[in-house]
Amino acid sequence: MSDVLSAEEYASARASTPNAHYTSPEVIQAMWHAMAQFGLKAGAHILEPSMGVGHFFGMMPEDLYPDTKRTGVELDSVTAQIAGNLYPDSNIHGKAFEETQLPANFFDAVIGNIPFG
Repeated sequence: MSDVLSAEEYASARASTPNAHYTSPEVIQAMWHAMAQFGLKAGAHILEPSMGVGHFFGMMPEDLYPDTKRTGVELDSVTAQIAGNLYPDSNIHGKAFEETQLPANFFDAVIGNIPFG
């Protein structure tokens, strides 16, 4: 892997594998549906902790996109870079969630399938 990832990137990717989870599109769609039922509207500030490459952002219903601010946090640096490239209009933090400085009482919703390791 040394021709693709630096030693630090490889170590980060390797460390994330025990707790990396894939959430099916059906579950993501159901969660977005629930958010709509709770009253989430376009223009909201949304946080996705432990976002992986950002499947929840990618499957966000189109009617929520206008003026919605998306913030994601991902521990693995390579995965965070992928998410940043996939969603350049989002604010992506490549670090541990507990080390990420986020404003208090800022987000309207938090969504995701957080891996608990």
